[in-house]
Amino acid sequence: MTFFKRIVKAVFVTAFFVSCQSGETTQIDRGVVVTDSAIAFHGGDIYDRLNTSFRFRERGYQIIRQSGKYDYYSMYRDSTGNHLRHLSNSGYTQTLNGVELKLNAKDSVARSASVNSVVYFALLPGLLDSPAAKKEFLGDEVIDDKSYIKVKVTFDQEGGGEDFEDVFLYWFSKENYAMDYLAYSYLEEEGGTRFRKAINRRRVNGLVYQDYINFKGPSPDSLMFISDLFKAEKLDTLSLIELRNLRVETVGGN
Repeated sequence: MTFFKRIVKAVFVTAFFVSCQSGETTQIDRGVVVTDSAIAFHGGDIYDRLNTSFRFRERGYQIIRQSGKYDYYSMYRDSTGNHLRHLSNSGYTQTLNGVELKLNAKDSVARSASVNSVVYFALLPGLLDSPAAKKEFLGDEVIDDKSYIKVKVTFDQEGGGEDFEDVFLYWFSKENYAMDYLAYSYLEEEGGTRFRKAINRRRVNGLVYQDYINFKGPSPDSLMFISDLFKAEKLDTLSLIELRNLRVETVGGN
C-alpha cells in the first residue's frame, strides 16, 4: 500500500471511530471498516496485482490477479498423467497431458469450486473486498486473553459463487487487525461447521500468509457459538491447513 493510501486509510479509520462514539454508524458500516483494515494489514492493494504460487497437500497452485482479472491454476500428477485446472474470468478448463478435457456441467462446476475454494482461503481476508460480500459487526470477544473484533460475512447470490449461502465469521485482532480465527457453516451434503486457528503467520514480499489448525463443529447450527466451544476445548481437531513453497511477486504498479 502506498504512503498516500496509508494516510487516507488512517484518516478514514479515525473518522469512523469518532462517528462510532457519536452513534452515527451502523453494524454494517463497522463491519466494512474493520474488514478493510484487516485487508490492509494482510496485504492491501497487493491482492489486486499479484502473482503467487504455493503447494497445498499434493497439488501446486498459481494465482495471478491484476486489475479485476484473475487466473487460478491447480496442477498435479497422477497415474493418468499431468493435470492442469484453470479458472479465470472466462470460465473453467481442464487439460490432461496438454489436451483439453470435455467435462459435463456438474463436473465443471464442482472442480471449478474446488480450485476457487483453495484460492479463497489462501488469500483471506484479501478477497473479502468483493461487492457480493456483506459484512456485519457482531461485537467484541476475548479468546485466549486477547481482544478481537467479530465480523459476520454473507454473500449475495449474484457474484457470491456456487456456495453463496455459506456464512463466515472472522475474528480480527484489536491490536493490528490480524485475522487470528475464522469459522464458517456450509450446506453441502449434510452441512456442517468449521473453526480455524491461524498459525505460522509470515509476510512474503508484503503479503501475509498463514496456516491453520482446522476444527470440526458439532452441527450445522453451531456456528454462532462455535468460539465458545473452542474456548471450552469441545471441538475436535480435523486437519492442518498448511501452505508450502511460497512465492510472491507483484505485477504492475509500483
